[in-house]
Amino acid sequence: MSLTNYFLFGFVLCGALENDDPEGRVVGGTDAPEGAMPHQVSLELKAGRSDLNFPFCGGAIISDRWILTAAHCIQDLSARYLRVLAGTNSKSSGGTRYKVDKIVKHEKYTPRPNVNDIALLRTTEKIKFTDKVKAIEIATEDPKPGDLCKLSGWGFTDQNERNSPDKLQWLDVKIISEKDCKTDYLKRYEQSYPVTENHICTLNKDGEGTCHGDSGGSLVCNNKSYGIVSWNIPSARGQPDIYTRTTKYFKWIEDKMEANKP
Repeated sequence: MSLTNYFLFGFVLCGALENDDPEGRVVGGTDAPEGAMPHQVSLELKAGRSDLNFPFCGGAIISDRWILTAAHCIQDLSARYLRVLAGTNSKSSGGTRYKVDKIVKHEKYTPRPNVNDIALLRTTEKIKFTDKVKAIEIATEDPKPGDLCKLSGWGFTDQNERNSPDKLQWLDVKIISEKDCKTDYLKRYEQSYPVTENHICTLNKDGEGTCHGDSGGSLVCNNKSYGIVSWNIPSARGQPDIYTRTTKYFKWIEDKMEANKP
């Protein structure tokens, strides 16, 4: 997939509600305090031989060499074009960029129905930890419906316009049950994009939630990663946001990190 086609695909997916495809942004959030989400990274595509880097997804630092993200973010991409920006709330200044030398995508990931939407990225060198750069722990127990968690990202901040902020946005989101997640609206997508026990759902008021650019970031509860931003239909219009449930993939994460030690 070319860089041009990749970005065109992302914009069409986020804006074309009539296509009945799931989206994958923080809408209704506010600027996060500097260093408040030290695990948060921006995934970027390097544009050929130039010095330009284009942000397209989020991720979470889980060790000094590994980033947790969504498989759909890195589908058909080569590690040599990927960069990881850590240690800053601004996409345009500060922080440190790391190259990627290994992509580990879930072997049973399928774009449609978007199952096993999880991947790991290994950086070429160790990530230097500071007050603004820290690894986040992967949760081993599920959150409960009603729990408040944090969502963060640089995705589009407006439902109707392509406004991507320079500053990291964050938002409180509420966990809902799998049963409540399967609303009448989502039932029309059940065959193509089923919600299963491997997902976590959150629901906020109309005008708040995820959108394109937030994909791959972590759902954080009690300073632990409980989910990976995966998809929703449509962005921040009072419908559930869907995350890959990281507790279901804890062993997969451990096994893949061990098997792919640098």
